[in-house]
Amino acid sequence: MTRREQTIARILDGAAAAFAKAGFAGTSMEEIAAAAGVSKLLLYRDFAGKKELYQAVLERTRDRIVEQVPRQASNAALRALISTAREDPDGFTLLFRHAVREPEFAGYATSLTDRDIRAAEQLMRRIEPDPTMRRWAAEITVDITYQSIITWLEHGDPSRDEEFFRRLLAVNRAAAKPQPDSARDAASTPATGVNRTAAKPQADSAPARVAQPDGD
Repeated sequence: MTRREQTIARILDGAAAAFAKAGFAGTSMEEIAAAAGVSKLLLYRDFAGKKELYQAVLERTRDRIVEQVPRQASNAALRALISTAREDPDGFTLLFRHAVREPEFAGYATSLTDRDIRAAEQLMRRIEPDPTMRRWAAEITVDITYQSIITWLEHGDPSRDEEFFRRLLAVNRAAAKPQPDSARDAASTPATGVNRTAAKPQADSAPARVAQPDGD
């Protein structure tokens, strides 16, 4: 990496840290320069303005996820997503907490989440025949995944990332699991006359899975 490339990487790192706190509108070039440890003059030497710098940060994070995370929904993909987020916590938080809610820049995030939703829907076809419920389950699973990772990046111990992976996997499975008719019937029964027989799980009901354990 050349000296100029190192400087640009440093600027992008500082910009990601600054933008992750308040998004595009709430961050000034002065704050970015301070976070990167460079002068404003140096920022403008390589970037025409704040918008171009913001886009460069988003593109770097998006491209890193595309390159390092498998497209197919799987345990390996979830583990890779957590690992990639850990490498770039500020960029990940910026992309999926702020940019996703900013109309001008949301496409950087939705290009990834839409892909993940399609992959999750495809995986759920074998456990959820209802297309409406399948779409809902896919969307909620993807949203839970990204927001949970952001929270873990802020408060979790990196040495416990594998434990977090296992717990998040369990949460995703629960969100994707269809509710048996017997459970819905039991839930609608008044508390004074609960049909406990109807609430029992059916013996031939296979447990739903978003992704099967891969054992590693």
